[in-house]
Amino acid sequence: MDEQSSEIRFVKLISSDGFEIVLDKDVAMGARTIKNMLSGSESFLESSTNEIHFRDISGIILEKVADYLHYKARYSASPGYDLPQLQIETEIALELLMAADFLEV
Repeated sequence: MDEQSSEIRFVKLISSDGFEIVLDKDVAMGARTIKNMLSGSESFLESSTNEIHFRDISGIILEKVADYLHYKARYSASPGYDLPQLQIETEIALELLMAADFLEV
């Protein structure tokens, strides 16, 4: 695998407070908004840079979104029983819900 194609496998998500999360591109595309930004349309700069800046999502919330995207990728084909719970702190629940709505997760 050449160096350029290995770069394409990952995407960098950058929060409003400068926190950076690098995810496998397939995992990140579990969010419809991210998928639309990366799906090759030349109208989004993100499709060529593989970096997405979120002006309204803090690092702590973006980290939880990334946790969920990993969880979704790992367990989406599971039959639904005996799945580990994804812990969400009460104090961030509303902000996380708003981010999930924006990202269409």
